[in-house]
Formats: sequence, C-alpha cells, structure tokens
Amino acid sequence: MKSLLLALLTSTLVTAQSAKPDPFEEGMRQAFAEYKKGNHEAVTAKLRELIKLEEERGAAKVGSVLPDAVEGWKGETVKNDDLTIVGGGRSISRVYVSGNRLITLKVIKDSPLVKQLIPLLTNEDLLRMGNRKTHNISGDTAIMEGERKLQMVLDQRIYLEITGDETLFEKDLVAFARKLDLKALAKLK
Repeated sequence: MKSLLLALLTSTLVTAQSAKPDPFEEGMRQAFAEYKKGNHEAVTAKLRELIKLEEERGAAKVGSVLPDAVEGWKGETVKNDDLTIVGGGRSISRVYVSGNRLITLKVIKDSPLVKQLIPLLTNEDLLRMGNRKTHNISGDTAIMEGERKLQMVLDQRIYLEITGDETLFEKDLVAFARKLDLKALAKLK
C-alpha cells in the first residue's frame, strides 16, 4: 500500500512540474512580486501586458465564431486590430466576397469607447428622433447608418457592424445579418 501511495504521489508531482503554467497566472505572480518590491513601474508594465494578452484571447474567440462562409459569401482572412489608441479593446473584422460584391463584418469587444456608445445605439427615443431605420434580427435591434452600414449591439457589450460596398443596399445587409449566428457572438466572454 505504501509503495502504491508513493508511486501515485511521485506521478502527481512529476505531472505538476511538467505542466506548463498559465501565462496570465504566471504574469500575475510576477506583477505581485514586483508590487511587493515596490517597483510600481514594472507592475504597471506587466499589468498592461496581461490586459493585452486577455484582449488577444478574447479576439481569438471572436475570430473563431466568424464563419468561413455565409450562404453564398466566402470569408477572407480575419483581421485583428488593437484599439489601445482609443482606450483599449480589440476590433475583429472579416471581409466576405460574393462575385464582385464585398461585405465587411466588424466586431468590437471589450472597448471602453464602445461601452460609452452603446447607450446611444440602444436608446429607442434617440433613434426615432434621428429617423434611424431599425430592424429586428434574431431578437436584437439593428440600426441602419446611411444606406450601407448596419449596426447592432449584442448583450449590451459587443458592437457589430456590417458594411456593404456600393453594390449592396439595406436589404442585402439585413439578409446577411440574419444568416449570422448572433447568439454565439453574444455568448462570447
């Protein structure tokens, strides 16, 4: 019995030592160690690095939910932009092509700027006053901005924008939006 217990304990220790540590968790440990030393500059730098890491992880999740194709539209490479210059967050976009027509789908998540814009995009009184045309898509309100841009807010935190080229109009953008899995996008954390 002792040898079985010793073998199990040794196996657990070897597995724990060979397991690769989570980069975020390790970074938090490093930031805390620098904090304890009083090195606030290093703490700030490490925390910025960790925020960027988490934003990149979130962007990868969004990119994985943007489909490769949407009924007749083929998706090109997913583009991931850092929004640090406007306060943080990530912008993930993908161009979809059908013949010579283009639609750009953009998702912005975890952005303080978007959080400030959401009340403007979800206030029905403001939308009516501005004569903005709205559509119900999968239970969410979609707002037309001009003739070639459709905007939506999912789960009060994710901004979705669908923009068409000069060959596309409102009905095309609405039809495209109705083909997307908006519930999967809204569930992203």
